[in-house]
Amino acid sequence: MTLANMMGFHKETGANRPHRSVRLKALDFIGRYIAYAALVVLVIFFGVTAPSVFLTRGNFEVILQNSAVQCVVAIGMTFVILIGSIDLSVGSVMALVGTLSALASTEIGGSAFFLTPLIGLVIGYVNGAVFVYGRIPSFVVTLGMLSIARGLVLIIGGGWPVPIPFDGLFANVGIPPVPIYIVIGLALVAAFVLNHTTFGRYALAIGGDEEKARMLGLPVNKVKIIIYCMSGALAGLGGGILTAQIGSGSPTMGTGFELTAISAVVIGGTALTGGRGSILGTIVGSLVMSTLANGLIILGVSTDVQIVLTGIVLVGAVLLSIQRGKIRIMK
Repeated sequence: MTLANMMGFHKETGANRPHRSVRLKALDFIGRYIAYAALVVLVIFFGVTAPSVFLTRGNFEVILQNSAVQCVVAIGMTFVILIGSIDLSVGSVMALVGTLSALASTEIGGSAFFLTPLIGLVIGYVNGAVFVYGRIPSFVVTLGMLSIARGLVLIIGGGWPVPIPFDGLFANVGIPPVPIYIVIGLALVAAFVLNHTTFGRYALAIGGDEEKARMLGLPVNKVKIIIYCMSGALAGLGGGILTAQIGSGSPTMGTGFELTAISAVVIGGTALTGGRGSILGTIVGSLVMSTLANGLIILGVSTDVQIVLTGIVLVGAVLLSIQRGKIRIMK
């Protein structure tokens, strides 16, 4: 027995190399398009089991409305994950921005809505600067911001919801189909930026191999900070839309949204290791999450079971994403 065999290494022969290539291509194909297939399967399943309730125009509008805020936040998360990082603070940022904008609305009215992405951008810049210049892992930085932002919400709002005016611009933003129009506009812009601009290519290159990107002279630090500013701005915008929908900035708003956004991005085919993904996939991933939740509610499934099923879907998507990351490395 050779040393290579004893160590568990085997020389790849010409016979098994094509088989490995086929497996890798198949796995990559599944990772790219599983969200689309999952959405079709869910629509068919719930359409067959509860056609009179699920297959209605009103219910589809509810699904789109419920997925709107998630899509906004997930678009920003897509860019963060594309560079191989993470942002766990988006849910708390939504709550903080919602509370601050609600307080501002008592002074400047509906115009306070325009503050939501700006406040979020500032928070995102703090995340990005500490992450890049402090050389602290993004997981740690954004986890800390999660706690800080949520604590500030409780201090500023006193633990109570802060209402907004029930008429005017701020309130109107939450009325369908305005949130859906916002998502469509953001998705088109984000897809263009990712696929047709130098900035998008930089983001993909950093996620693919950061060290090589630095060697090639790419402005890695600058791109990272801009992406965290984008994530914060979109989390703030999502918080503003959600505030408009519920009529107040709530201290519990956005709880768990970080996991929901990450789930949508990963289910949509973006690799957790970075370097590959799409905005359309993220939108479809968000629709999968919303459709699943909507259908389970219609079928009368308990909240506990819903959480378990959603967790299973997320774990499956994460495992597939990890495998796709291995494919990129092997290639």
